[in-house]
Amino acid sequence: MRLRGIRGLVALTFVTAVALLALLVGGAAGGHGKGKPHNPSAKNGRAGFHFVVADRVAGTADRLIIQGDGNFNRNRASGGGTFDHFLAGTGPPATLVATGTWRATDVVSWTPGTSHGVYRGGILIMHATVKPNGQPQIKNVLIEVDCNLGPAGFSTGKEEGVVVTVPGPPQVVFTPTSPTTGVTIFTLGHGHSG
Repeated sequence: MRLRGIRGLVALTFVTAVALLALLVGGAAGGHGKGKPHNPSAKNGRAGFHFVVADRVAGTADRLIIQGDGNFNRNRASGGGTFDHFLAGTGPPATLVATGTWRATDVVSWTPGTSHGVYRGGILIMHATVKPNGQPQIKNVLIEVDCNLGPAGFSTGKEEGVVVTVPGPPQVVFTPTSPTTGVTIFTLGHGHSG
């Protein structure tokens, strides 16, 4: 029963990641004018972040599916996404710890990597406010997005994925599953030079 639940989670996450990737590629290659790709994050020269991943807390049953979409420059980030925090090995359905939304607030650091077409690899670390349904909001959550861009031959030196650090006490750190499940990507804003 436990293996079936894990397989179901992996399949659901994979399908979600493929759908997100199709939307990203479709938006970049779709018919939005004469040779001008549509890029909603191109406003004001801001780059975009896009991801859907599965994370875990090492040594525990805590798992996290988190999705995000928004834009940023060197100081500010906007956008956000949704999340489900649950316990692996329970259910089905898996025991839900928290679910809700999150909102990006500011950029801690941005380390741009190599670009390829409208995409770029790199590492974005930002603060976020997490809003679990029916629970108090959590401020100053760190979200680190690590994007290795294979077509550009770029690697961050880290696993592709998202690291979510919830301040404590106790501090809780969600890291990419092994093997990594999900996709992360940055899109170039008009006039954005990293």
